[in-house]
Amino acid sequence: MGPACYALKDRDQWIGWSAVQRVERLKLIVQNRRFLLLTPKGQAPNLASQALGAALRALPGQWRDRFGYTPLLAESFTDPEAYAGTCYKASNWEAVGYSRHRADFYLPNDRPKRLWLRPLSAQARQTLRAAQLPEECRAGLSARPSGTLPVNAQQLESLLEVFWKAPDPRKKNAHYPVGSVLTLIAMALLAGRREIAEIARFATSLTQPQRRRLGLPLKKGTGGFHPVPGYSVFYQVLTRMDPEAFAARLTDWLQAQGCTLPQALALDGKRIRHPIGLLTLAQQEDGAPQAVAVYDQKQDTPRCEQSAAVALLEKLPALDGEIITADPLPCQRRQARLIVEKGGD
Repeated sequence: MGPACYALKDRDQWIGWSAVQRVERLKLIVQNRRFLLLTPKGQAPNLASQALGAALRALPGQWRDRFGYTPLLAESFTDPEAYAGTCYKASNWEAVGYSRHRADFYLPNDRPKRLWLRPLSAQARQTLRAAQLPEECRAGLSARPSGTLPVNAQQLESLLEVFWKAPDPRKKNAHYPVGSVLTLIAMALLAGRREIAEIARFATSLTQPQRRRLGLPLKKGTGGFHPVPGYSVFYQVLTRMDPEAFAARLTDWLQAQGCTLPQALALDGKRIRHPIGLLTLAQQEDGAPQAVAVYDQKQDTPRCEQSAAVALLEKLPALDGEIITADPLPCQRRQARLIVEKGGD
């Protein structure tokens, strides 16, 4: 058993929770990652479903003893081209859809896996989307990455200073200073926002004192109202700026704030738009980034994800006491050696 998938369209629709609830409550779902019987086929009828049933009856209590909270739902996958999933069905799992075949979350996959879900309590589905969680589940909540920012006034000023020196890719008559716009983008990324529309909505949530500290212009005749950039401003800056220079500046700032960063980090890449991907070294708990790099393909190019991982690790001053995890793509000898040489594991 292990952590659940970050986003599964069919699972999330089955539960009926919001995107914010998913981020906050994801640890209340556990995934059956491996299931292997060592008996020859047909030798022990019903052993598979009996083992699954026994494991799931023991799971909530053992998980609570180990991690301090009670999970509510289990998920697993089977290959429909090879297995019918009979043992899952016999032990009361429900087939609710497929994995990694929705273009809004993942690239299309020619061999999607069947998704199975198994409630671990009678009202698991309703509880996961309820306004309040029961006491035995609350220790499993994660802080919302779009909630209160881990940026105090002093850190905000230093972040603004970093981006105030950045070149402006727009025309000289731009209304909003590029330093203010880039700082807003960086703050939104740190808060878990990824889309331009989300960044624009994040900007509207800032208070007037926060907007004033960011150097946003004062609207004439309002007596103290500082408007924030709209979607078109963020779009112009993001599509015209040098993404590698932005990533380098943000990484340098994150490194300067190293004393406030977590001890468990994950290295992973995601495509932002077709020709550009963002490789992130991020906090495992809520996705807050420590360093970022840009890549163009998964592998076999000078700017591929593997090369970007090497470049990102080489630029980090130290990884003392950090545990780095990654998927198989960047798990190469060179990357592992760099992590160890910089004091990490």
